[in-house]
Amino acid sequence: MKQFIEVGWQRAQHSLMKIDMFVWGVVIVCAGLFILCDGLSAHWGKTGSGRSLAYVMLLSPLSYWAFAFINTRLDLAVTGALVNTIVVAGAVLVGAVVFKEEVSSLQYIGIAFALISVTLLNLA
Repeated sequence: MKQFIEVGWQRAQHSLMKIDMFVWGVVIVCAGLFILCDGLSAHWGKTGSGRSLAYVMLLSPLSYWAFAFINTRLDLAVTGALVNTIVVAGAVLVGAVVFKEEVSSLQYIGIAFALISVTLLNLA
């Protein structure tokens, strides 16, 4: 049993190295840009602020460039799952913190599962 645990731990440590820190940084920046664009477009929709829409139009190409760059290093399935899962969790948090939207306990559990799924995707 002890050997089984040690082998599993070694595999997990090796898997953590599959995505280097630079690519992880780009994943976080990419997801952050998409979350920012989501928040700005929601602000535009609620207030009609042309400035928010202009920022979305300027930031969107950079967001998609970052997504394309990540795809040069990872498979599309992994890239899409990583970025979109972080975007979903981030959008819920932005809605709760910035827009003071009510988030249920079940939704917070969903965010926790999303973060667990990002971890599992990285280990696979």
